[in-house]
Amino acid sequence: MSTATRWTSTHAGSTTAEHHRGVLLATALEYANRGWHVFPLTPGSKRPATPRHTATDCDHTDPWCRSGHTGWEQRATTNPDRITRAWTTAAYGVGIACGPSGLLVIDTDTPKPGTAAALPTSGEENLASLVAAHDGATLPATWTVTTPSGGVHRYYTSEHLTTPLGNTAGRLGALIDTRGTGGYVVAPPTVTDTGRYEVTADDQAAPLPAWLVKQLTPRPAAPVSPRELRPVTHRSAYLRAVLTSEARHVSEAAEGGRNHALFAAACCLGELIAGGSLTEADATGTLLDACAGHIAAGAFTEAEAFATVRSGFRRGAAKPRTAA
Repeated sequence: MSTATRWTSTHAGSTTAEHHRGVLLATALEYANRGWHVFPLTPGSKRPATPRHTATDCDHTDPWCRSGHTGWEQRATTNPDRITRAWTTAAYGVGIACGPSGLLVIDTDTPKPGTAAALPTSGEENLASLVAAHDGATLPATWTVTTPSGGVHRYYTSEHLTTPLGNTAGRLGALIDTRGTGGYVVAPPTVTDTGRYEVTADDQAAPLPAWLVKQLTPRPAAPVSPRELRPVTHRSAYLRAVLTSEARHVSEAAEGGRNHALFAAACCLGELIAGGSLTEADATGTLLDACAGHIAAGAFTEAEAFATVRSGFRRGAAKPRTAA
């Protein structure tokens, strides 16, 4: 079935705006029929249309939050009635929540203006090099989308995995991010202020290859000596709570406050690094994974995020503390 046929809506109106809204509705319903959980994006942007508040600002007056804050991932749905009600009210873009949909999306990007010297190759070139470096590795044909920036989204199914995979930024290589549990992608035919998302390979989403599963599965911490372990053994639960809390603050930061949230989290973790309770590698990985969605949204580049993290670590080092 051709793309044009697939996206023809029987509900499209007589005006261009009504037709566009009908196309978005028809496509959201088709994604839901695939088992992909969709939610509306603010027209012209990559931002979720709801909720309009963060978890820290939630006052439970939103009907969805009566029993606790409910974010875009929990609101994503395959229910055709809910989808129809939402997309008949406005020309919302279409977001797909990767975790509930059983998807892992590989996002390759192009260097942002002004970063070509630091990142001379594209995400596509780096991904090709990664495949070539693994004997016998392949990238199966799968549902593929191009983004307005010249990037590529490859959709793979992750339902066969026993351990969910989250978001990563640069773990597979420069300008290569992934979206899984806790992440979402902007789906065609959404149009943002930078351009349109378009399907370029109309294939069924293929299972994520085993070699990529291995690359993306978090590795257990390296064993350390008893002396190195002594300061933090009885506080591991506390450290996990701190890492989880700071990652949440970063990932849920609102537009305009994302870089500040990342810096503040890095300062907090920098204090624990300086006190010997946390490794810089663990803290860096946690924060870069947490801001993967902001990097995808163009709030800052991967290199800028890394620079902010390092700056926060240096500030935090002035107040060393242990995980007490």
